[in-house]
Amino acid sequence: MKRYFYLKVKKINTKDIVVMGLMLSLYLILNLMTAYSFSQFYLSLNIKLISIFVLATYTDWLRTLIVAILGGIIGFFLPTNADAGIPLAYVFDYWIPLLLVAICSIFLPRNFRNKKEKVSKNKKLLMSKREKNKLWFEEKKDWFKWMGIWIIVISIYAFLGFWSKTFAGVLFYSAGAVEKNQNVWIFSMSVNSVNSVFDWAIYLATIPVVCYTIYPVAKNIY
Repeated sequence: MKRYFYLKVKKINTKDIVVMGLMLSLYLILNLMTAYSFSQFYLSLNIKLISIFVLATYTDWLRTLIVAILGGIIGFFLPTNADAGIPLAYVFDYWIPLLLVAICSIFLPRNFRNKKEKVSKNKKLLMSKREKNKLWFEEKKDWFKWMGIWIIVISIYAFLGFWSKTFAGVLFYSAGAVEKNQNVWIFSMSVNSVNSVFDWAIYLATIPVVCYTIYPVAKNIY
């Protein structure tokens, strides 16, 4: 596994524009399909960020930032925007969490070598049992390192997203969405804490798996 503190960016070419357009389209489609909430905590199947995280993993922060900016602008006019009447609440509820993915791009793993790339099939047939066990151990060690980075990055992302959404909730609920005897900060924190934990679980269950699965495709593109 190779990992970089990735600040450098390359010149954007036609291939990049196509990939960025595809990921932006997927984000908007998933936004329309899954943004509807349920339960009193406004939970939703928040998988729309998968495409943005894939872009963040296999390109760089600049390309991710451009797509996040465009996605935030277009998303404001979608029917799934619950904060349409309060633009500042929309910024903190939807746009800032989207822009944070670009920051995550700096810390995410850039490359993961699977066992097929490490050792060819012919070479593996000639290996002794001890060598095969050693290779298996190294592969599992790499996988846990790779997954550990994802857990840390997604946990920090969910934590920052929680506070951003909490502030958005204060702006939204202050407009009369809660009873006068309720503290708007406590109400917003209670709702968004459950919401953020639910999102955190979805992110961990889906995003690393998708990024790992499409690695052979992304490797051929970049």
